[in-house]
Amino acid sequence: NYSGHPDGSGGQPRFWERFPLLWSGCKLTHGVLQGHVGFEMRIERRLVRAQLKDEKASELCGVRVGWSTSDASLLLGEDELSFCFDGRGIKVCSGIKEEFGETFSEGDIIGSYASFSKDGAVELSFQKNGRDMGVGFSLDPSVLQGRALFPHVFCKSCSVRLLLDTTAPPWYPGPPGFTALAALPPEQRVHVTIAPISRAQSEVVLMVGLPGSGKTSWAKTYMKQHPEKGFRLLGTEELLACMIVSQTSTTLIQCFTFTDASQCLTELNKVAAETLGNYILDQCNVLFSARHHKLQLFAGFRRRVVVIFPSLHEWKRRLLQHQNSDGENIPEIALLKLQDTLSAIKIHSSA
Repeated sequence: NYSGHPDGSGGQPRFWERFPLLWSGCKLTHGVLQGHVGFEMRIERRLVRAQLKDEKASELCGVRVGWSTSDASLLLGEDELSFCFDGRGIKVCSGIKEEFGETFSEGDIIGSYASFSKDGAVELSFQKNGRDMGVGFSLDPSVLQGRALFPHVFCKSCSVRLLLDTTAPPWYPGPPGFTALAALPPEQRVHVTIAPISRAQSEVVLMVGLPGSGKTSWAKTYMKQHPEKGFRLLGTEELLACMIVSQTSTTLIQCFTFTDASQCLTELNKVAAETLGNYILDQCNVLFSARHHKLQLFAGFRRRVVVIFPSLHEWKRRLLQHQNSDGENIPEIALLKLQDTLSAIKIHSSA
């Protein structure tokens, strides 16, 4: 859900006006696994609705910048191999936040630098407007195990730009001995290309199942089993995970609900259907009309439907676990109707 500049050097959250608290991420297709390399990112401007006061607008704006491996999610800082400097003056990895550097916001330029040792150890350091913020992460060789790191940006309610012009001077001088990623010779860059080159080579997997039946678990397992396909998971829970906000915030402008997530996901499905790639659509999709509409959007793709239908006892156990973790209670009458519909799908499939 990230909308980019025509030249590919920057962008902004696609749905910032309707959902200002929704974070959006972007990762470069070229990374590094050796040498001393860096890149610069500038926060262009805050994207806020005119009626908001300055203090509320400031709270909405958020940026994370750093590095992650090719298989890490777009939620920068939330995965094990995902490392970032957050504009709130913290560093984040695996969702663990620690104080680091200074706060930064609109107009600031952040430099992010990766230093690879010959033994595979890596240090990740940062600058703010040319001033050294220090080393944020020191990684032993066993952490990356020879995997490349890719520049990664994650933001909400603001637009950002990366300096990728090989002919332009740096916005601020980097640390001595470091080379800008865009200036590296092609043989020193790692290029990951997973996207198919045609609709016929693209694939969409439509999940079907009751709430708590295990659709998301199946989808994530399938993605790990087929990393070469680079599947993108589109689901309401994935969108809700993008609602990372400060624990001290007391003036949230908007409550992002499952209804909001569903509306946002509808728009994302339309974008995905026009973008070559491999996708997993993770919603209940029990109703025929929902399945038909989504599959029609992806006409020309290789289309598959996966129905998750555990035993009644196992489903109730999973549903209880799902409700306890998410606090989402679904009326029993609604679940019974969905179960009847899904049973009909199973019978029809068996026939």
